[in-house]
Amino acid sequence: MDSVNLKAKQKRTAGQKHGDLRMVLLREGLSLLDSQGVEGVTIRAVARNAGVAHSAPANHFPSKRVMLTAIAAKIFAELADLTIEAVTDLADKPEEAIQAFAETCFQFAFDTPNRYQLLWQRQLIDQDDTALATEMDRVYSALLSLLRQDQVKHRVDIETDAIAIWSMIHGYISMRLDGNFEAAKDTVTNLPRHKAILLSLIDGIYYRDS
Repeated sequence: MDSVNLKAKQKRTAGQKHGDLRMVLLREGLSLLDSQGVEGVTIRAVARNAGVAHSAPANHFPSKRVMLTAIAAKIFAELADLTIEAVTDLADKPEEAIQAFAETCFQFAFDTPNRYQLLWQRQLIDQDDTALATEMDRVYSALLSLLRQDQVKHRVDIETDAIAIWSMIHGYISMRLDGNFEAAKDTVTNLPRHKAILLSLIDGIYYRDS
């Protein structure tokens, strides 16, 4: 009886280890991405850090592209959760909600630049991947929902406003991370430059007939 129970336990443990391996590999991939950039994220390095054979990741990630795509989906999921949480209590304050949404994106990118930059490297990830597309849509849909819930007259349609806001957020982040912009303050509002730019954009979106 003891022998039978031991074998059953060993099988369960092996199954648990196999089931957990994908999450372990993703965690180690994110760690390497943070510390070494995308160049340091290789299947061999991830396997080594996870303490498994170099061939072990193949069952989950047959190529580096597949692995990076899964990592990007996980990053987008994290960003989606953060942005949705940031605007949860601002349903009746659309302008503040958009500011909170944008500030969450800014902070995420500035705190974890390697993670943010991976999201847009089309040559490295498969943007047609279903899981990745789903998480990307969650971020964009959160922004769209903020614009749709207000009663303010817009000069253009909601989609155009959303694209304008997202272009500003992503464009400024990209220029900062690439070293083309430096952190600075707006001399009129004394706000950080990215917040002042967003404020100017929101003022243009939320206008009212005089």
